[in-house]
This record gives sequence, C-alpha cells and structure tokens, in this order.
Amino acid sequence: MMQVQLMSYGALTDVTGSEVFELEIPQQALTVAEMKLLLLARYPALEGKTFRMAVNERFVGDDFEVLSGVKIALMPPFSGG
Repeated sequence: MMQVQLMSYGALTDVTGSEVFELEIPQQALTVAEMKLLLLARYPALEGKTFRMAVNERFVGDDFEVLSGVKIALMPPFSGG
C-alpha cells in the first residue's frame, strides 16, 4: 500500500473538490499512466480534460514510476506572460 499527496490547480480543483488531497493506493508503485486511469475512475469528470502531471515539482511522462510519499500536481494548460 502506498500513499501519495495530490494537488490540483485551476478548473481541475472543481473536479477533484479540493486543492490538496491524499490517495491510498493498493500497489507499491505505479506509472503516471496508471495513476491517470486511477484518477479517471475516481473522478470521471476528468475525462476529456487536458492536464499534465508533475511529480515532486518536475513534469514527468506517462512511463514515470510513482512511489509512495511523492507529491503529485495535476496541472491544467496555462500560458505565461
């Protein structure tokens, strides 16, 4: 079992219902792609939303392995100025 802290930003907070929340996951590790599937199952309104995931403040790809204790940010598209 592993525990991860998630943070959502922008419109994604409306979907998750909180800016910061924790998930307990039965596996010891999973990929970002598997995490996205888990989040879609828990929050079906994420379907069709565009977002990237950052693990411990670093953008990562779908094959990145997520381990217990990490902080994951769900980041919607944004523009700078």
